[in-house]
Amino acid sequence: METWPFWLAGLGIGAFVPLFALTTGKALGISSGYSEMCALARPAGAERWKLWFALGLPLGGLLATVLSSGGAQVTTSSSDMAQALHLDGAAQLALLALGGGLIGYGARTAGGCTSGHSIVGLAQGAKSSLIATLGFMVGGFAATWIAVLLAGGVQ
Repeated sequence: METWPFWLAGLGIGAFVPLFALTTGKALGISSGYSEMCALARPAGAERWKLWFALGLPLGGLLATVLSSGGAQVTTSSSDMAQALHLDGAAQLALLALGGGLIGYGARTAGGCTSGHSIVGLAQGAKSSLIATLGFMVGGFAATWIAVLLAGGVQ
């Protein structure tokens, strides 16, 4: 399957974020869309658009896959990292749940998620977003380094 070029997505996001901010006066981020999903029981308010944004991301990815390959296929294969760490299905689910919880906690603690800070916050010139982005990068590099070491090093 041929993938779309990464730079096309970068140009699209880079053009959409400031255009969205200029036309609506609102910042774009996914963690607030997730909070709207968690609050579906309350009456819809002015921020309900964030729910549709959050739902549109995976649906847009699915649509792009179907359009580029002529169909979608579900796979249950394990990731290379899970295989290298010899994790079974239950351990993989536990690891994914733990990772999701840590990401949610980090987004809540940092006042937004990685995309919100790194794309929108940096574009707005927020010093807090620069600090958060540097923390994300350092943490990501450290976690990758540890995971590679646990998996037996680079082959």
